[in-house]
Parts: sequence; C-alpha cells; structure tokens
Amino acid sequence: MMAPQRFRVLRCCSCRLFQAHQEKKSLKWTCKACGEKQSFLRTYGEGSSADCRRHVQKLNLLQGQISEMSLGSLEEPVNVDGEEDTGPQQADHAGPQVSQRLSPCH
Repeated sequence: MMAPQRFRVLRCCSCRLFQAHQEKKSLKWTCKACGEKQSFLRTYGEGSSADCRRHVQKLNLLQGQISEMSLGSLEEPVNVDGEEDTGPQQADHAGPQVSQRLSPCH
C-alpha cells in the first residue's frame, strides 16, 4: 500500500496568496494564481490535501479581512483629540500616499 500524498501550504511572495502544493523533492515551485516561479522559503502547514485546502481558505480569508480592516481605517476619519467632529477636514497633502514594500523573494 502506498503512503498518502503529503501537501504543503505555501505563500506566494508576489501575489501574497496562500495555496496548497504537493510535497516534492524540488525546492522550486510555481504560483497557481500569478505564475511566479520561486524558491521554497517557508511552509505554513503540512498534511493531507483536504486539510491543507481548509487551512489555505482560512489563511486567505483572514488575510482578506485584515486587508479590508486596514483599508477601512484609512477611509474613516479618526478623531485623536477627543473633540467632536465638526465637519470635513482639510488634508495637508494633495493625494493619498502610497508606500512601497519590497518583496522578500526578489
């Protein structure tokens, strides 16, 4: 009788999605979402295919919720001084600032 196939939960360093991949001897893998070829850096879980799929869904859902929360906090005005909000605030800058993050795998 053959041993059951083992899977790993990996995260793409380009599109940041979690996904399940079959365990292989090679340390190279390709993202199923964006096609980025990359080296195996870290595993976020190991087990059967079904277990890894459930874990991937949970991790991607949590990542999406965190992303929505951080975007929501950028859109909602925050009153730091404890004063009542008297109306629309004037921003000191012309537009939103976007910060760039360097990908750890490039």
